[in-house]
Amino acid sequence: MRSFSVTKSIPALILALLCIGVAGCDVIQQAILSGVPDDADAVPLRVTMIYPSDCIGDSGYCDSFHIGVRTAEAELGIVLTEIAGMESDPAVAEMQIREAAQSSDLVLTAGYQMGAPLAMAAPDFPDVKFAIFDVALDVPNVASINYRANEGSFLVGAIAALKSESGKIGYIGGADVPLLREFEAGYVAGVQAVKPDAVVIVEYISEDATGFGMPERAKEMALAQYKNGADVIYTAAGGAGNGVLEAAREQQKFIIWVDSNGNYLDPGIVLTSMVKELSASVIKVINETAEGTFIGGARYLGLGDGGVSYAVDEHNQSLLSDEILNRVESLKAQIIAGEIVVPDQITLPRKQS
Repeated sequence: MRSFSVTKSIPALILALLCIGVAGCDVIQQAILSGVPDDADAVPLRVTMIYPSDCIGDSGYCDSFHIGVRTAEAELGIVLTEIAGMESDPAVAEMQIREAAQSSDLVLTAGYQMGAPLAMAAPDFPDVKFAIFDVALDVPNVASINYRANEGSFLVGAIAALKSESGKIGYIGGADVPLLREFEAGYVAGVQAVKPDAVVIVEYISEDATGFGMPERAKEMALAQYKNGADVIYTAAGGAGNGVLEAAREQQKFIIWVDSNGNYLDPGIVLTSMVKELSASVIKVINETAEGTFIGGARYLGLGDGGVSYAVDEHNQSLLSDEILNRVESLKAQIIAGEIVVPDQITLPRKQS
């Protein structure tokens, strides 16, 4: 949505009227043309980011969106509003979306919890663009951006299995919901691909989104898994993942981070990170809206297009041998080529700690 300022046209018109009897039509034309707005007069794109909860500072999911919108604010000159959503109350979340739509050109939100509220609100604002991440919605004015997290989780599962000495490997999810089960399915499949006899201990903090805000409970679960023999735990638990990180530090065992590159959080403890390119996707959809190329509908980003990946950098390079990396890169190539089809649903019985 773009409009132009008319403030320059008013003095131009006055000047034109004053010049009628003095300088003729040439001067009138020049004065009027001088009031034609240029790019500097364009009203900046108004963007509102509604987080699923008060989750900025989680070093993962929400921080990735925060980095994306703040980068767009700095580089694209958008007018940005950020709101802590109410994922625990769908009625309130829907109200927040509706209020944001009244003063925004683009409303962004994220997380499976925000899907239903957005599906209810967006059709009532056909002139407003919306984008949601990690939810598949079929609404014309909603860009629904999804990631093949099972593919990235497969690769970090393979890394966990190749690095594990005990043959026991953990997984702690924030909520036992379909989205997180995709992470689990890919992770377990990756472990099994390189070490079929490995034991994967799977636990969820909660049945619903409250688990993402329970780092103390996550730490208890992680400590139990480590003490039961697990030497690597993959956490897909939002802010609660910080509790798993605390447990890993205390036990001097490995953790695999999720959503953003968290290798820096504790070099030597964070084995790798399963990265979803959330920040880049945010900037892309803001750019598309500003340029008038916004496209509604569902998109799915995976290993082949860089939508997901695993992180190797100066913080964890020493933990991953060439043998491990070569094996994982081979698996990655097979997935991209379609030679390995990574499951997105649980096929094996879960093992509890």
